[in-house]
Amino acid sequence: MSARGEPTHDDLIKQLLLQPRLLRDFCRGFLPGLDAFADLSRIEYIDKEHPRSGRQPRRSGDLLFKTFQRGREAAFLIHFESQHSRQEAIVERATEYAMRDAIRYRLPVVPVVLLTSLRAEAKCTGLLRWDFGRVARMQVRCPVLQFRRMNPVPHLRSRNVAALALTSLMVLNRDQQVHAIVQTLAEAVRQKLTDDDLAAAAAFVRHYLPLDESQALKVEQTFANLAQAEPELATMPKLVNPFVQIGRIHGREEGREQGRAVGLEEGRREASLRVALGLLQRKFPGLAGRVDSRVRRLDEAGLFAFCEALLFMETPADCREWLRRAGGG
Repeated sequence: MSARGEPTHDDLIKQLLLQPRLLRDFCRGFLPGLDAFADLSRIEYIDKEHPRSGRQPRRSGDLLFKTFQRGREAAFLIHFESQHSRQEAIVERATEYAMRDAIRYRLPVVPVVLLTSLRAEAKCTGLLRWDFGRVARMQVRCPVLQFRRMNPVPHLRSRNVAALALTSLMVLNRDQQVHAIVQTLAEAVRQKLTDDDLAAAAAFVRHYLPLDESQALKVEQTFANLAQAEPELATMPKLVNPFVQIGRIHGREEGREQGRAVGLEEGRREASLRVALGLLQRKFPGLAGRVDSRVRRLDEAGLFAFCEALLFMETPADCREWLRRAGGG
């Protein structure tokens, strides 16, 4: 988490892939050959932090899981890179971490690199080669997923919930952004994903697809139409409400940046406060009354950050801690 208690880039994608069902969807959507190679019905997450490595930097940008291949254990290290780096440095880091884990756990470990930067980058082949003439040659090749270079259309047309959610890291037009949110949540409900799976997918697309007011209204209308056509989607309007409410806050903030009258500023804060308290009441009804005064002390930017952070909070204690760090009392 960041200093203000908000999820970091790595937190968001790890939260998504720490759900076994969504991890399987991810593998099938972006590593299609893996499904034929390994038994993805048997997934075990491995704690990669070694008890004697306390003085080493913690590898928060990795996720290590074990599966089985022809009766033997095999592990896959998913390494997240959100910063722009040289291709060689990226593959070197992923290879170094995979080799450390292979030695530590006595397992073959395959590195998989996810480039999650939100800016376009040069193509990374995932190839690292050292040539020593006739003496020796070393070569490492690993899968590298560059979301900003991917075509989102096949994934937007799929029923793969993880792939749908991860399109939010790709280049989408305004209509595709709306479609990504609608289809991610609709498929999660159709496929009866668990509450944790649904929350992780919803939090991911909400963070990376910040809608403006007109897009939020389009999402709301689309969900209402779906709920009428498909009875199993009757819960959809409740799921989409945070998207719509926060989209309206975005609309007000954009309006301020465009030079709306200064006299409306307090009115915008009051509207943001009502949204924040409403979301809090729905998320943690037993806590709302006890922290009401703390929320009211937040300025408009703080209220907006609080609304977004609420989507990732799991317990009332998380909420109290966020307010404490934000200076809400």
